[in-house]
Amino acid sequence: MNFESVCASVRALLDKDNTGHGFEHTERVFETALRLASAEGADAEVTGLAALLHDADDYKLFGAENAEKLTNARSIMAAAGVAPKRQEQVCAIIRNMGYNKALQGIRPQTLEGKIVSDADMLDAIGALGTIRCLTYALARCDTPIFAPEIWPQLDMSAEEYKKPNRRSDNFINHFFEKLLRLKNMMMTASGRREAEKRHEFMLFFLRRFFEEQGCPEWLEYLEQYEKNNSAAA
Repeated sequence: MNFESVCASVRALLDKDNTGHGFEHTERVFETALRLASAEGADAEVTGLAALLHDADDYKLFGAENAEKLTNARSIMAAAGVAPKRQEQVCAIIRNMGYNKALQGIRPQTLEGKIVSDADMLDAIGALGTIRCLTYALARCDTPIFAPEIWPQLDMSAEEYKKPNRRSDNFINHFFEKLLRLKNMMMTASGRREAEKRHEFMLFFLRRFFEEQGCPEWLEYLEQYEKNNSAAA
């Protein structure tokens, strides 16, 4: 499969995004997914296509109707001459991945889908994930980076998580509400190994952040959170 046509179309679609969901993110997910596919023995074509197209209809960028119908993904694959059966395999992966879907108990069932899910979640954590999280927070301009008096809202439903302007929704709280949980949501052995390293970076960053902010109560909160998180693994 020549990915160049699909790659060019996705780049045109996402290149102007400034929230951390642009083509640079997609390109990293694509490269990570192919690396995991090689390690896990998965179909590289299906994996690569799903990785390239996983955000082509993201509800945050293109709305609920596109997310439901996968309008852009279908159009791009059709234009690239992807076989109908392949198109359906890719759409099934995209439709069943993402943190919001996971909150509803919906996860990919195929090896290729598990790999793309892991690759996408890996790009949300670690050093690059931390930068993406901050980029998204700064792009919104309507939430603080850190509000010591506002604690994370844990155990949200999918609907609660999607609500705009949640009081607890800020850069630091996002680690507790999502990012620190992703290590335990990896679906492949290769993904779990990589997630361990990236998770450790986030813990290091948060500890130093709270130390420099002079927030011992948040340091204590982080340590207790991590104990609970490890016990739940």
